[in-house]
Amino acid sequence: MSHDRPVLLPSSVEWSEETRSVGEALRAVAAAASATGDDTRYVLPPLRWQIAADWVGDCPTVDHGADNLRIMMLPEYALNALWDCHGALVRARDGDGEAERLAGLLALYLHHDTDLHGLVARLERVAAVLCLDITAVRTLATHVALKQGNAPEAVQAVTEILTAWREAGVAP
Repeated sequence: MSHDRPVLLPSSVEWSEETRSVGEALRAVAAAASATGDDTRYVLPPLRWQIAADWVGDCPTVDHGADNLRIMMLPEYALNALWDCHGALVRARDGDGEAERLAGLLALYLHHDTDLHGLVARLERVAAVLCLDITAVRTLATHVALKQGNAPEAVQAVTEILTAWREAGVAP
């Protein structure tokens, strides 16, 4: 049984740029993997890359500012796909022979923007937000859904979430 859980997303320009670049890289791998018809050429089947790309691609926002809190319901299967892609990218970054084609593909794609180390670091910051599972997330999501975003518990939850994001290197 798959569980959806609320995820709070930063509304900063930096966050949007970071998630957009990660989503585009994942989408490039998904397209290349689909074109080959080979489920192992880029370590994972194309669908795993596509699921992760689609969900990361939903993270960027155009509503930048402290009052533009976004909540997304993230299914467990999407988070699992994201971690599978992370594992494949780490293998490619670390020179794993089975991930050589993935590393080669991304070297062509990333040369103008970042390298595999940078892509993995960006993906880890995205994952830090998507995996943040502290009580404050549920508290704030509930208060926002009930239109009680100014309640003392909600304000405290925002502080806790922003602190967790900053500790993970994420720009709120």
